[in-house]
Amino acid sequence: MAGKKKMTNREKRARAEAKRRLQEKGILPPDKPRLNRKKFISEAKTEWNERDTACRIWDVYLTHAATFMMHHGDIGKISPEAVGAAKVLKIAMRLREFDLELKKAGRDK
Repeated sequence: MAGKKKMTNREKRARAEAKRRLQEKGILPPDKPRLNRKKFISEAKTEWNERDTACRIWDVYLTHAATFMMHHGDIGKISPEAVGAAKVLKIAMRLREFDLELKKAGRDK
């Protein structure tokens, strides 16, 4: 069986032109701007640090959020976001292990 044939430059230009025309007519949505990751992280940190600390169940919300992010991979392709959420949970587990090891050794720091 033959593999997929690469598109020629002419085909790429034709597709780009067709996409542009469909976007102008409003049939296709406009391209999304790229996410400014640094700004996004900064805003998320600020929002988190300014949260209502009187609420005692933030750990539940955080756990639900991480679990929600990881379940997106159950639908199909696993996203980098799902991997990041799994990494957060793994780091949390490792921090717990480290704290227990310190307590066993009679240290608190």
